[in-house]
Amino acid sequence: MDLLNVIIKPLNSEKTYSLRALDVKKYVFEVNKKASKQEIALAFKMIYGFAPEKVNVVNRKPVAIRTGTRNPGLSKFKRIAYITLPKGVDIAFDEEEAKSTEKK
Repeated sequence: MDLLNVIIKPLNSEKTYSLRALDVKKYVFEVNKKASKQEIALAFKMIYGFAPEKVNVVNRKPVAIRTGTRNPGLSKFKRIAYITLPKGVDIAFDEEEAKSTEKK
């Protein structure tokens, strides 16, 4: 599998923000559904320049959703990776985060 297509996008929610605020920083990404933990770690190292300490993966199965029609729909299948960073290392997703870390 091509390493550029492994990590799809970062996920931002209340839970992910609380995981980033801990002493041991954890970041959450949506990843390709066929990617293994080793491929996720290699892709992360290629993008951010350092290897993650640990990678945990969760498969989020489709659930029924309301569509406003007679037939209910299904949400999409997602594979989510929780990536633990080494101590003392942090990454910036937004431009605002990057600017605030540069000022410090």
